[in-house]
Amino acid sequence: MSELRLDPLSREWITIAARRIDRPVTTGVAPAGGGLLCPFCPVPPGASPEMRATSEAPRGDYDVAVFENRFPSLGGPDAGMLSAGPFATGYRLAPGFGRAEIVLYSPRHDVHLASIPESRVQLLVEVWRDRTEALYADPAVDYVFPFENRGRDIGATIDHPHGQIYAYPFIPSRVAREVEQVRSHREEEGECLQCDILRREQREGRRMVDQEGTWTAFVPFAPRFPSEVHLVPGRHAGRLAELRGAEVAALARLLRRMVRRYDGLYGSPMQYMMCVYQSSRAPRPADLWHLRLAFYPLYRAQRRMKYLAGSESGAGAFLQDALPEAMAADLRGVAM
Repeated sequence: MSELRLDPLSREWITIAARRIDRPVTTGVAPAGGGLLCPFCPVPPGASPEMRATSEAPRGDYDVAVFENRFPSLGGPDAGMLSAGPFATGYRLAPGFGRAEIVLYSPRHDVHLASIPESRVQLLVEVWRDRTEALYADPAVDYVFPFENRGRDIGATIDHPHGQIYAYPFIPSRVAREVEQVRSHREEEGECLQCDILRREQREGRRMVDQEGTWTAFVPFAPRFPSEVHLVPGRHAGRLAELRGAEVAALARLLRRMVRRYDGLYGSPMQYMMCVYQSSRAPRPADLWHLRLAFYPLYRAQRRMKYLAGSESGAGAFLQDALPEAMAADLRGVAM
């Protein structure tokens, strides 16, 4: 069970999901027949009934698997309220309806997005596409958000290679602000804001990192995170389902290379958030939103994390320690 509460100052919906405090935290794979088992790893032969009961892994072999999170932040159609009794007049709350799905990239515990086959990364993009459209078929879902948290410091409680897909009954605040920006740009300039940004980055070139097919990877002009990179298709598309076959294949290749670049930047696996920003369910003007993916790494230098402290978390004013142009040059220079 979970519930939504509207912050009267920011007008942002906050999800209260108290049950998630009991979700599992593990990094290892159990030896056959005992010990602590990663809940996303296949159950080994001879496993105890307790281990089988706590496993969330699909039975048998698979390439990419999707299933409901056992400890979801958002509940299903029967989502109830955590609170009982009246609240002060003027406060708003609602049932925490929504969906929270787990996407496993592989049965193996020791792989990641760049080490699984390109065909499987392409399948992963197809899964994002299919699940987005399936979730948008529910009229109560306003926004579908695929993402990956990689690393303990970023908030991943299980190390097994996986991502998640959230389906919100509202449009998240950051997305809503961007929608207003692209709408204003369309009204004032007569064109898509992301298309305009992409042309600027390609023309200037100093923040470019990589290209594959029609896709371009670049460090944004004003990044919020160290070595932040956006992946944008050259053809205007609002969400994943609008991509063509060649665009999906190119995106898969570029995703794998970006993770390799990040891992090679400081000589160790990069901890990051990877997010897919696509259009909402409705209303969805065809010419308004432009699909993009974004990587938000947490390290600002080797073994030095970028902590989101007072200015960032408290005031929403992000600070950077390096020039975006230097970040892009460092990523371009990683030996592939």
